[in-house]
Amino acid sequence: MNAAAGIGLLIVLLVRKNYRAYPIFTFYMIANLIAGGFAYLIFRRSGFSLWALWHLGWGMQAAVIFARALAVAELCRHMLSRYVGVWGMAWRVLLGSAALVLLYSSVVGKYRWDLVVTRADRSVELAIAVVLVGVLLFVRYYGVQIDSASRLLALGFCFYSCFNVLNNTILERYLRDYVGVWNILGMTAYLMSLLLWTWALRVTQSEVEHEQPLLSAEVYQTLVPQVNLQLRALNERLIEYWKPEATRH
Repeated sequence: MNAAAGIGLLIVLLVRKNYRAYPIFTFYMIANLIAGGFAYLIFRRSGFSLWALWHLGWGMQAAVIFARALAVAELCRHMLSRYVGVWGMAWRVLLGSAALVLLYSSVVGKYRWDLVVTRADRSVELAIAVVLVGVLLFVRYYGVQIDSASRLLALGFCFYSCFNVLNNTILERYLRDYVGVWNILGMTAYLMSLLLWTWALRVTQSEVEHEQPLLSAEVYQTLVPQVNLQLRALNERLIEYWKPEATRH
């Protein structure tokens, strides 16, 4: 069912030409489908042997998680890069937060060879969840206007990552007894995210604008009083601070 939903989402991306707005997300979906197909062929041919599981199954899973992290980075950029100064600050803060979460998750807990992959998976998912929550809070606090598709994509990624953190934590404690339930719940959570992403991308999306022209403070005050002036002031200060980077963009 997940494969069919993934193919359906990929078709929507191609038909609506949303691969232009979200190229890395499209790559992530393709990579996930390819990894799922290879895993099916491997396990059908060799069974659930330890060698096949660790050296092939988990290796492909690691590649998919990396692609998902890149897709999340693309989504964050899509939401914030219209404001050059804000994005200059945001990506540094988010990258630093993710690095701290990965470091903390890697050193906490006793080492167990049979849980290395599970803990690495949980660490990456936790970092993704922290980044997405940070972006959504930032967007809400400063009143950044984002399209509904980006918001739904972010919610889908955040839900899936948070669920995986919880699911892998339970697996770590009840390893053998929970494997079957862990797999079913993980597939169900991913299916829900796929359906949410498909709904979000059912309409053609515009490509990201690198910088959004801002009107003067007087125009905002007279014509658009609902716009958050605090965001405009912050953006201008950050543009000055990250001026070399802004110039490159």
